Amino acid sequence: MFSFKKEFGEKEKKFDRKKFAQIISISLAVGFLFATAIRIWFVFPFVPETEEMSPALPKGKRIYISRFVRDSSLFLGDVVLVEHPTQKGKVTLVRIMGKSGDQISIKDKVLYRNGISETQDKSDFSLQFKDARPAFSGTYSNRDNLSNLTVEDRNYFLLCDNRDDCVDSRDFGPLPFEKIIGKVF
Repeated sequence: MFSFKKEFGEKEKKFDRKKFAQIISISLAVGFLFATAIRIWFVFPFVPETEEMSPALPKGKRIYISRFVRDSSLFLGDVVLVEHPTQKGKVTLVRIMGKSGDQISIKDKVLYRNGISETQDKSDFSLQFKDARPAFSGTYSNRDNLSNLTVEDRNYFLLCDNRDDCVDSRDFGPLPFEKIIGKVF
């Protein structure tokens, strides 16, 4: 249909397969290195192996954890991945329910933060937890009846959504910021 005349001194350009292969291989290598760097330093996938955050994050559902967390970027209701304080090499998913300076208490399985129960609190997040068994008496366990506790600076009071079947701050107390690995997207 259309034909272009070559100008004087212009050579016909040929498709160079070697150069094309080099460009593609370099692009793939750079892309792979970029994706690996993001995976190592910024975001990584995680699959919960327990029902500790069920029903919000059920067992076996892939979630993504952001490694880029600062103390100022953590808010009440955020779900975080933390190093387990009593079992070396184990991690656990928990929800932030208390920050520095908060007064925390639990009475008959109801969390009170600064004197306000979690059922009365008008937060930006919705609590999703299942807790079917009746409360333990205070003589048996502090898990369901915890006396007043003040969360220290750069510490967090953390609770699982499935409170019957997990280990959280009711057992090991508030955790320092340094134990937080990342925050769920």
